[in-house]
Amino acid sequence: MSHSASSRSGPSNSRARRSDARATEARERLLAATLRCAQHEGGGAVSLQSIAAEASVSKALVLYHYHGKEALLAATIRWLTDRVLRREGEALSQSTAATVMEDYWRWLGGEIENGELRVLIEFTQERGDAARQALEESALHRQAAGEKTVARVFQLLDLSPRLPPAMLASCELAFRDGLVLWAARQPNRNARVAFDVFWLSLLSLAR
Repeated sequence: MSHSASSRSGPSNSRARRSDARATEARERLLAATLRCAQHEGGGAVSLQSIAAEASVSKALVLYHYHGKEALLAATIRWLTDRVLRREGEALSQSTAATVMEDYWRWLGGEIENGELRVLIEFTQERGDAARQALEESALHRQAAGEKTVARVFQLLDLSPRLPPAMLASCELAFRDGLVLWAARQPNRNARVAFDVFWLSLLSLAR
């Protein structure tokens, strides 16, 4: 390519990159607005109008980026799954046998507080095809992450489970999701006690 051709394409490429960055930023603002609406109204009650109002944009702009509520919810489910799993992966990365259960609770207690996992769980009531596909992907990723988390706990405590990690992870995920919803509905109850009792039972399944 000649120098003159390169010079002409340079500004054009720069404008395209800025345009892509603005579009990405706009989509992320809409995802964050969807999350906030779901936190306030419940995952099954969000509407395009309320999301647009929360993001301080027009409903037409929401549709420009996501073409409909179902596409936006599917994108939000994937975005939330990535956020929750990133924090889960970091939760026990520096843990020791002495700190692992406290570190685990610190992460789960934080998820209860921030409400993101609750919203993800509530979105499981969505019935649209795009949302269902996103939820199926989310469930697979969460199961895989849960298996790693449970295996990490047993490993740090120098214990060997008598049941397959996949089975233990499925039980733990069901408990975790139930605890998150229970804590949201009964905030004055002590979720930490339920967490401790469950994990004492789970750890009793070690050789």
